[in-house]
Amino acid sequence: MQTGKTGPEDPAALKEVLSDVTLFADAGCGIRLRTYQRGVAEAIVTSVLRQQGKSFVVMFPRQSGKNELQAQIESYLLMLFSQEGGKIVKVSPTWKPQSLNAMRRLESTLRRNIITKDLWQKESGHIYRIGSARTIFLSGAPDANIVGATASLLLEVDEAQDIRPDKFDRDIAPMAAARNATRVFWGTAWTADTLLARELAAADGKARLAFTVDADAVAAEVPAYSAFMSAQIARFGRQHPLIRTQYFCEEIGGENRLFNEKRLSAMQGRHPSLSSPDESGGMIVFLIDVAGADETSPQGAETAASADRRDATAVTICQICFPESENETECSSARLPVWQVLRRVQW
Repeated sequence: MQTGKTGPEDPAALKEVLSDVTLFADAGCGIRLRTYQRGVAEAIVTSVLRQQGKSFVVMFPRQSGKNELQAQIESYLLMLFSQEGGKIVKVSPTWKPQSLNAMRRLESTLRRNIITKDLWQKESGHIYRIGSARTIFLSGAPDANIVGATASLLLEVDEAQDIRPDKFDRDIAPMAAARNATRVFWGTAWTADTLLARELAAADGKARLAFTVDADAVAAEVPAYSAFMSAQIARFGRQHPLIRTQYFCEEIGGENRLFNEKRLSAMQGRHPSLSSPDESGGMIVFLIDVAGADETSPQGAETAASADRRDATAVTICQICFPESENETECSSARLPVWQVLRRVQW
């Protein structure tokens, strides 16, 4: 909903706008935050301002305004701390496209807001600044070299269900240590062994630390969303894994994975690994996954060695086993050929 905007030339009006993140979005961008967005924004900003160091988990369904809300909070804090200074660090699972998309979203918001549009600057390709306050964007990919960044105001982990827990614990969590910065884990439900699920379990039962919004809450405020969800449910069914996780924020168990426990067990072979063909004379097959395009990241925080991350060529060497009778259950009771993996190498 578009409303009137308040310019920065009126000190009294500017002071009032900067007193509330919801008013900042409304007056500066003409964006009226939805009811379920406001509570999240207010809780995060309060923790930052009071240096409470809280850890929030925010689960929104797809296309419900999560990224818009992030950009509004980031813009507000940049403006609010432009004189005092401070750093926001935002980590996404990949540099391209996720970090780049998050940067574009913040830049668009800074340009659109009449309070910030002439004040912001971009540095080193991945840092946005207003005065002495900065937002730093980093990749949380397993091989990203991001050790050393410091979050003094806010540490955001976007799509936290796709960040490896060990990567977070080793490289990302220490970023908030020096100032006990507020942490926010944004994402959408998936399985119970993700970083997002772990942090949700830790926050569960603690007042205003976990915010879970489902499709019904969004549909109550956005009629178009309601129509879309009705069509999706009619097409796939309410219990479809994607409907449950991506729109209703319900975790699913391992039985819904492509490689569930039963399937993984069936994939375990009793044959030895080999570095050269044995005397059985079986058919040997090489499966080659040739490296594709380079994944080049311009992140200033990464070293030159890690900035140019190339895809790998992988070779899987298999022996094909053809059962000849029903008694040959070693390979398959269904008398189908079995691919026995003998060795895997990667360059």
